[in-house]
Amino acid sequence: MVLKALLTINVLCLLASCSIREKDDSVVLARVNDQVLTVKKLEKLLPPEDRTDMRLKRFIHEWVDNALFFDAATKDGFHKDRHLKDVRDRYYKKIMIGAYLQTKTFSDITISNDEIRNYYDSFSASFIRHTDEAYIHHFITNKHSEARSIRSKLLRKRLGKTMDELFKVFNVETKTVTKGLLIKELDRAIFKNKKVTVVGPVRTTNGYHVVEVIKRYNKGSRKGMEDVYDEIYQRLLKQKQVSFSANLLDSLKEITNVFINSNYH
Repeated sequence: MVLKALLTINVLCLLASCSIREKDDSVVLARVNDQVLTVKKLEKLLPPEDRTDMRLKRFIHEWVDNALFFDAATKDGFHKDRHLKDVRDRYYKKIMIGAYLQTKTFSDITISNDEIRNYYDSFSASFIRHTDEAYIHHFITNKHSEARSIRSKLLRKRLGKTMDELFKVFNVETKTVTKGLLIKELDRAIFKNKKVTVVGPVRTTNGYHVVEVIKRYNKGSRKGMEDVYDEIYQRLLKQKQVSFSANLLDSLKEITNVFINSNYH
C-alpha cells in the first residue's frame, strides 16, 4: 500500500514538474517549491466533466499534498531507491506494451449490436440484481438555501422546463445507484422509503444533496439490456483482445529468436 502510494505521488509530481520545462504562460493554480500546477497542466490531468468548483478545489489541494510528499520523499533519498526504480520501470514497460497492443490490434476490434444481444440472451441469468437499485438525478451544492430551492422545484416541476433550468444551473449527475454502496446518509435517505421520489436536502461533508428518484429496481429483478450494454461490450471486448493478443504473440514468436530453458518448458 505504501509503495503504491509512493508511486502515485511520484507519477503525479513528475507530471507536474514537466510544466516547468514546457512553455506554459497560463495561470498558476498552485506552487510547491519548483513544482507548478497551471491551468494548462490541469486541463491535461482533469477531464472536463470533473471540473466543477468542488472537484477543482479538491484536485488542487490533493496536488499540493502530493507535491509536498514528493518533495519530502526526494529529500529522504527515495528517488535513488533501486527497488522503486525497478517498480517504475516495470510499470512503464506495461503501459508501453498496452499502447503497442492498442495500436496493433485493439483498434481494429468491432463489436456489433447483434453480438451484444446474443450475449445478453445467452447469459441473462448473470444480470439479476443482488440488491435494490435506483435510477436518480443527483444534485449537490454547498448552500442549504440552494438545496431547498432545488427540492422545491423538483416537487413542482412542469413538463421538463424546470429540469432544463436545474441541469443548466446546478451540478447534477444522472446515474443508477446500488443500495449499500453510497455514503450512509444518502443510502438511508434513498432506500429507506420506496414511496419517496424527492430526497433531501441531505447534509454530508461534501455539501448538501438533493436526489430525485426516477425509477426503483427491486432485488431479484433482471437488468434490461440497456442497463448492461456497456458491461457486455467490455466483456466481449476483453474476449476479443485476448484472442487478438494471442494471435499477435504467435506471429512475433515465428519471426523472433526466443530461448526458454528446457527445465521451464
